Amino acid sequence: MSVDQDFQNRIWENEPLRSNDERNEYQRDKARIIHSAAFRRLQAKTQVMGVGEGDFHRTRLTHSIETAQIGEGLLACLRLRENGELADWLPTTDLITAACYAHDLGHPPFGHGGEIALDHRMRDFGGFEGNGQTLRILTRLEKYRPNQGMNPTRRLLLAVLKYPAPYSSFDLVQHTLKPPKCYLDTEEVIVERLLGAPFPIDEVQKLRTERKNGKPIHRTIDCSLMESADDIAYGVHDLEDIVARRLVQRQELSEKLQQVFTNYGPVIGTQKKGVSLGEILDGLFQDSYDRKRTIGKLVNLFVTSVKAIEKPEFDHPLLAYKIGFDDDIEELLSALKDLTYDLVVQKAEIQQLEKRGRRIVYGLFDELTADPEKLIPSHAWDSFDSNDSRQRRVCDYIAGMTDPYAERIYNRLFTPGAGSSRDEL
Repeated sequence: MSVDQDFQNRIWENEPLRSNDERNEYQRDKARIIHSAAFRRLQAKTQVMGVGEGDFHRTRLTHSIETAQIGEGLLACLRLRENGELADWLPTTDLITAACYAHDLGHPPFGHGGEIALDHRMRDFGGFEGNGQTLRILTRLEKYRPNQGMNPTRRLLLAVLKYPAPYSSFDLVQHTLKPPKCYLDTEEVIVERLLGAPFPIDEVQKLRTERKNGKPIHRTIDCSLMESADDIAYGVHDLEDIVARRLVQRQELSEKLQQVFTNYGPVIGTQKKGVSLGEILDGLFQDSYDRKRTIGKLVNLFVTSVKAIEKPEFDHPLLAYKIGFDDDIEELLSALKDLTYDLVVQKAEIQQLEKRGRRIVYGLFDELTADPEKLIPSHAWDSFDSNDSRQRRVCDYIAGMTDPYAERIYNRLFTPGAGSSRDEL
């Protein structure tokens, strides 16, 4: 019997296997995610730049696929280095791939701008947060089982539960600009099941309550691995996008990275497996072949530098380890992640698009909430749980939209001459 047998159980109820189905439970999880409508919709949801701006840069879907590939690489490196208790508890490749595919399912249209808009409108009705919405999709909204979502395994849900604290536990006065990092209170029953036995009660309390800078700091080893893969994909591949689209200049990039190399020396990593500032800049700003090789070298540096770090305050193996890197590698990755935000997201051109996205979401929420049974197609409205509030059901509907779909509905409602009775809804 597998050491994690308790965590292979499905969150609602275990299901009889189909005839001749030889897959394990995590392979089934992965298949359900790949074939879900929520996963397909990621192809038309903003990652950093809008989905209609070109065909080179990442969307939420391609980002999720790349995150999964990096997650597999991190896992392979850990398996080579670890033995004993942790080796027995490392996730399977199917599990970590499924978690990486699922990690962004809950993000609404227009990226974090859409997330902020939905949270503002939902403040009096339980709030909104993209990671919390991922949990709702997996366990309630996706159309695999009525009101049970994909009925995923317990361990998959633990692998995507980045912030094990409820929305209501935060002082919203401290989170006026963006939502707290949390799960939504509507999923409290689910989280209680996730964090039940065999986790010790005192360890669950630490998991739920200990925070830094307002964010929960503990998660399972699986979730920590998924998050590291996400960070690498975001920091490195989004860098490739902004350089290729000439949204950042060499001097800007050099100035942002210079301090990291000042702190740690001319080479970060080791002489055998390291990178210099000159290599990064020369490679990124040459032709596309050199840029791709440089991106590959950076990904390799991070993936092969991974290590498991013990957390002595926990005893259960799923909680007693986290994924990390040496200080120089960690700081370089952090700097690359900040680059995209500082050099692109903060630019006026991107801020204008984000503001437009927020305005679309505000308009949709206000109009649809006024009379949802008339304005939302019945097949969609009737699929939501009638026990949820009207506002929550409207929020779920909007959060599931792609960027183009949200724009089409907005134009039908507010733009004279737009839309037709024959439009697909």
